Amino acid sequence: MRVIDAVEDFLAYLEVSKPSAHTVKAYRTDLVAVVDVVSQQTGVDAEGLEVSAFDLSTLRRAFALRSRDLAASSLARSHTTWNRFFRFLRSEGIVEVNPMDEIERARIPSSRPKSIDVPDVAARILAAAADPEPKARAVWPARDVAVVALLTTTGLRLAEVVSLDIGSFSGRSGERQLSVVGKGNKTRTIPVSDRLVDLIEGYLKERTERFEGHDLEDSSTPLLVHPVSGRRVTSRQIQYLVERLYRRSGLRSSVPEGALVHALRHTFAMDLLDHGATIIEVQRLLGHASLNTTRRYLDARPDELRNAVASLESVRALGDKGST
Repeated sequence: MRVIDAVEDFLAYLEVSKPSAHTVKAYRTDLVAVVDVVSQQTGVDAEGLEVSAFDLSTLRRAFALRSRDLAASSLARSHTTWNRFFRFLRSEGIVEVNPMDEIERARIPSSRPKSIDVPDVAARILAAAADPEPKARAVWPARDVAVVALLTTTGLRLAEVVSLDIGSFSGRSGERQLSVVGKGNKTRTIPVSDRLVDLIEGYLKERTERFEGHDLEDSSTPLLVHPVSGRRVTSRQIQYLVERLYRRSGLRSSVPEGALVHALRHTFAMDLLDHGATIIEVQRLLGHASLNTTRRYLDARPDELRNAVASLESVRALGDKGST
């Protein structure tokens, strides 16, 4: 069987679980990249390569070559993709063994959260959104405040904010919640404050006047739209807005390198822990599939963990017994 046909069968199999388009694209990219490397190694055109050509030694060489240009996280993802691909091939009876079992997965170094460690982050950005620069283009204070409020009080990912619809909010006063479709098309529910809902409703009231043709009774109508076009806001537009607000609020130099909108998500998580949330609660609110992903927020607060241990009754009971 040709490997390109097996890849298409595998991607069709994945569709059963309704993954996001981004996930399918990532799988295809990882599979095709290794196929191309093997094609160069063997001198056989990719369309002529058989699945049998992808044995342990060939795949080991291919991954070794890819490791020269890929970050550990990308290499680890590629390993996961090929491991799942071969598990599929085994289940279909196309291969007898999974060579990926013998290839070590790249280790991803633990990274610290990229939170903004200055006081009153949310208040400063909200103030900047409510009072834009006079000459700024495409501003809409009510909408901009709603965007910032969502980012700072829910910890949503950028893509999750962009995908919100009118019907994402539900519940009565005091029991408001937000339904979010996150990574892997998994839905989670986040409790939200009535104050956030009030800000959203204030923005929507202005929107009915600005865009009379928008049907705000339709639950599938986009929640956040561009101030001029009225179309669903894009990730790039949100990034541009947050970048501008960081600068206006004097926070830009405090935002960790490599983070922008995501820094607000990390700040939200650290704030939760600082106010007594458990690591399990943080995991659920952020939508992490693995607790290991969430654990790095605890690792960033070693002093607080030390204080927690020191407060234990068993530790206090030791008194001065350990001194000489």
